[in-house]
Amino acid sequence: MLIREVLSGRWKLLLLVSAVAIVVPPEAAGPFKLPYFLLCGLALIPLAQITAELVDRLVHRVGERLGGLLNVTLGNLLELVIALTALKSGLYDLVVLSIAGAVITNSLLVLGISTIVAGRRELVVDLNRHSRGLSTRQLLISVILMSVPSIFFWDSMHPITEGSKVFDLFAVYSLVVAVIVMLAYLLSYLYQLGTHRRLFAVEREIAEASATSESQASLLAIVGVLVLVALAIAGVSEHLVAGLEELVEGSAVTPLFVGMLLLPLFSAIPEALVAFRAASRGRMALAMASTVESSVQLMLFVLPVLVLLGPLMGRFLHLTFPPQALACLGATAFAVHWVTEGDSLTWYQGLLLLSIYTALFVGALLLKPII
Repeated sequence: MLIREVLSGRWKLLLLVSAVAIVVPPEAAGPFKLPYFLLCGLALIPLAQITAELVDRLVHRVGERLGGLLNVTLGNLLELVIALTALKSGLYDLVVLSIAGAVITNSLLVLGISTIVAGRRELVVDLNRHSRGLSTRQLLISVILMSVPSIFFWDSMHPITEGSKVFDLFAVYSLVVAVIVMLAYLLSYLYQLGTHRRLFAVEREIAEASATSESQASLLAIVGVLVLVALAIAGVSEHLVAGLEELVEGSAVTPLFVGMLLLPLFSAIPEALVAFRAASRGRMALAMASTVESSVQLMLFVLPVLVLLGPLMGRFLHLTFPPQALACLGATAFAVHWVTEGDSLTWYQGLLLLSIYTALFVGALLLKPII
């Protein structure tokens, strides 16, 4: 049985920590906020490791690209559920900052480390030029689309808000653009998995998809266990976020730093381990799917869905970002596009991505306006 095989691994004892982190709420931590936060962080590690093993089995069944897409879609659907909870509470800034932070962390930090890991085993890591080109251009276009409101409000005396309870012209604009963006994104799957599928496949991936996998578990069983593990990750992540918010409450760090950089640093652990493991085994297509393509899905699918579902809760989320977050997103999208445009990567290019992430992280932490 697949569950028995997964639980028989070396991480099974640490799953007890995961169980405790899910069951014990943040309110029960009392004065032990730091130990509780560290407990939740440790609890993510065995779940992330199990996810990586399941993704390996999934890749043997359907290939690197489709396996990676299924994995990130499942992870981002959970992000959607968590974001809906924040949206229902009217925390518009938290919703958009968390999405921006996930994109920055995945595309700079996780991709940078993955590239360095892959560069240790190969002098030059080749990328599929079609899938690389599509994902990096989609990321660029998503940032351009989110910049449109800032362009038209450039000289306005009224600051742009991330959302409101009022159905105004900004809400109408956001709903219209959300529909267009989401349709364009969904049609990209028809393009890459349908009409132009051969352009996005590689010989090794086709061979793996048709070969007999190491495990006899069915595709449905693998996806089912992945769903269960993802739900456990969502439970731990929710307590981790709550624990971190209580830990930094009253401290000198800004909400921008916490929402855009600090929280995504921990919530990215599961996808990061999948990407690192894939890169160490020469599966850079899977690492790209877990980082850049996951970011694209957040911007072009998860965010529009939040905009479309908001009115059902009396909340109107605007398709925009705070200026600092928008600038960081723009820098991230351009950096990823420029670094990967040669359709190959080396460890040094990974280091460049890490240097940009470090500059953004330190800047958000230390550079604060004087009021």
